[in-house]
Order: sequence, then C-alpha cells, then structure tokens
Amino acid sequence: MIGVFHPQRWPLAVRAPLIVALLMIGIAAAMSKVVLDRLARDQAQSFRQLTGAYLDGLSTALHSPVIRQEPWEAFDVLDRARHKYSGVNPRIVLVILPNESVLAALDPATYPVGSIAPEKARIGRSDPDLSDPGGRVWVHRTLREGGREIGRIAAEIDIANIQRVRSDTLWTLLGVNGALTLLFAGLGWFVVHRTLRPLLRLSSYLARAGDGRLEPIPDHKLPPPDTEAGKAYRRYNAAALAISEREALLHRLADQERRALLGRYASAIAHEVNNPLGGLFNAVRMIQRHGDDPERRERAATLLERGLTGIRNIVRASLVVWRGETDDRTLTSGDIEDLRFLVESEALRRDLQLEWTNELGPHSSIAAQPFRQMALNLALNACAASPPGGRVCFSVRSDRDETVLHISDEGPGLPADCRAMLLTAASATSAQDANAGLGLWIVARIVSDQRATLSIEGPPGTALTVRIPHAQPDLRTAA
Repeated sequence: MIGVFHPQRWPLAVRAPLIVALLMIGIAAAMSKVVLDRLARDQAQSFRQLTGAYLDGLSTALHSPVIRQEPWEAFDVLDRARHKYSGVNPRIVLVILPNESVLAALDPATYPVGSIAPEKARIGRSDPDLSDPGGRVWVHRTLREGGREIGRIAAEIDIANIQRVRSDTLWTLLGVNGALTLLFAGLGWFVVHRTLRPLLRLSSYLARAGDGRLEPIPDHKLPPPDTEAGKAYRRYNAAALAISEREALLHRLADQERRALLGRYASAIAHEVNNPLGGLFNAVRMIQRHGDDPERRERAATLLERGLTGIRNIVRASLVVWRGETDDRTLTSGDIEDLRFLVESEALRRDLQLEWTNELGPHSSIAAQPFRQMALNLALNACAASPPGGRVCFSVRSDRDETVLHISDEGPGLPADCRAMLLTAASATSAQDANAGLGLWIVARIVSDQRATLSIEGPPGTALTVRIPHAQPDLRTAA
C-alpha cells in the first residue's frame, strides 16, 4: 500500500502514459492560455472600436443640443442612435452636464432631466474590464467647445455576449484538450505496454529463478532473431543453459569429491581397525594355550579389552561424523580424543609426525558433531598437503569466551581458490568453486553459520585458526 504513494515504484507501463498525460495537460493549458489571451485582446480591440464609433456619432449629434441645453432634442438623438447602433447594445445612456445633472437619458423615467447622475456613471478607468462579473461596463466621452467642457456622455454597455463567447471558447478548449489528453494517454499506455511485453515476459522468467535455476524460454515463444527482444531472449536461454550445465558439473564434482573423501575415510578406518587385530588374535591364542594360567589369562583379557575399546571408539566417531547424526551434546575433551584415532591412521599411512594438543576446558558451549566434522576435514586436508616426513600440528583450547582450533602443516600452501572460499563469507552459502573441494566448502559453511572468524597464514606451509565465540547460534544447523 505504501508503494502507491511512491511513483518510482509504479510499473513503467503506468508511469509512461501518466507522463504523456501530464505533458498533454501542460501543453493544453499553455495553448488554452494563448488562445484565450488572444481572444481577450481581439474582443477588447473590437469593443473599443465599436463603442468608439458609437460615442463619436453621439458626440457629433449631441454637440448642439448640449450647448443649447435642449433635453428633448438630446433625447431624440439618443433614441435614434439606439436603433442605428444596435450592435453596441447599450442599457443606459446619459447626457450629463458639468454640474453632474442629467440633461437627457435613454430611459427618462429612471433618470429624469435635472436629476443627479448616479455614482456608477462617474468617469472611471479608461480601459473597460470585459471580465466584469455583472456583465456590463461603462464608457464615457467628454463634450468640449472651445477647449471648455460642456458635458459628457456616459453609457452602460451590455457585454454578456462577449463573455458568453469567452466561456464557450474555454469549455471547447477544455473538452478538445481533455479528449486529446485521454487519447494520447491511452495510445501511450498501449504503445508502452506492447513495447514492454517482451521485457515483462523475460522478467517473469527471471522471477521464477528464486530457487537458483533458470528456466529456458520455449522456442515457440521466442521473437524473431533479428529483433532486440529475440536477441535478448536467446542470450537469456544461453545463460540458462550455461548455468544448468555448470550446476550439473558442480554436482558431479561434489559427488566425486564425496566419493574420494569416503574412500580415504574407509582406508583410514580399515588401517586403524587392522592395527589392533594382530594383538587381538595373539590374545585369543594365549587364552587357548595358557587358559589355565590366571596371570596370562588376565593379561590376554586386558589386551582384548583395550583393542576392542579402540575399535569401538573408531566406529563411534565414524557414526557421529559421517552419518551426520545430531544430538544435544556440547563439545567435550573426549570428542577431541575420538578424532585422534581417525587422524593418526592417516598420519601413519603418510609417514607424518602428528602433534596433538587437547586443552578444551569445561566452558565450551558449542555443539560437538559439527565441530568434529569441521576439525576432521581440516586435519585430513593438512595430512594430504604435507610431504612424507612432515609435521602436522592439531591444537584445541577454550576459555569462557571462545573455543580456538589451530591446525598447521608443512605443505606448499593453500591454493588461492581454496583460500578465497574459506575467507569469503558469501562463498559459505553455495559451492561456487568446484576446485576448492567439498570438505572446505563444508568448513566455510560451518564457520559462516557460527559467525566464527578464520585466519590463514602461509606459505610456507599453511596455518589455519578458527575462533568460535560461545553463546552463539547452534552449530548443528550447519551440518
């Protein structure tokens, strides 16, 4: 509702005809003023000429009766002039002496001889006002003899016809200009709407792309290719096809990355589970051979329990990290130690030195599973980037305000596209760069959702530090 009062938000199909209508109103108003002003000037000039001729005739005929002060002869002149100058249409005509007494009148019953002339018959403005609301104006002519005033003529002229012509002209202009304004506004709306139809259709297709997918325009709806709309539609279809192919490629690359990551994980699990199996079989054989010896039996049972506990920890960590199971647990020191089983096997397989520091305090309030997923991805990437014999450092510490994860390696350094994905907050919402890898994309998304800060140092090597403030939105939503 607020947009109704903001013309900038109106559709172009409404604004353009409205502008045309406003321009037409302005032009019509200017033209009407010019026409009416010209009509007023022409009417005033014609009125002056007509009344001038009328008063000239009267002054010539009344000159002698006024000198002799003959009222009946003056009345006869006035009566004959009324028929002769019928186009003037006088209502009141008075012959007034210098003492303001009436010598003769066209209507002697109303203005008898010797009466004082009315106030309105006094000489006023020399240029009569033809717009007077009463529809009548007074004109005057002074009679002189030998340079001395002997009297004057005062006549009230009916100008209703003149004002009627002005009114009819005004209403005609308003009607014609109003009709032309509506006509041109309608034509403007039609032309603009027809011109904008291809753009509006293209806009509707773009509006459907809210889910990130562009729907191509069918061929039967495409304008001819040699028109501007046809070129724009075909460019849109080309962009839609390119985006669709790019999305498909990203999905394929993400799937390949996921499969590769799962393969690395499966290899690490197999290696970690295989390590204690030799000891477990030795313990079983010891029980089979020396089951009667309590000391050896107890030693074998302890070895079995330790090996099975390690396998259980690996399986439990795998279920939580890779199946994406969520719970209400906050991060504990035991969760960090579970990760160690997964990372150690990868470090041993690549002949790396793993330095593990777990200083997670009791104040951490972040969710366990997403943090473990983020930390495992970064740790496995660090192992993959380090050369054989290199060193990978993993450190977690916390205080009352934040939990800090620090991972470093001795590899060649983080590629530019991976660095951009981790440091750009916008990249954390969509997998924009397939080369950066799914794991780093997940890390970037968790960092963005948690409103954490991430810093990267290197080369040489790479050192990543993630600072996660406490009492922030739950990390579980990122997983």
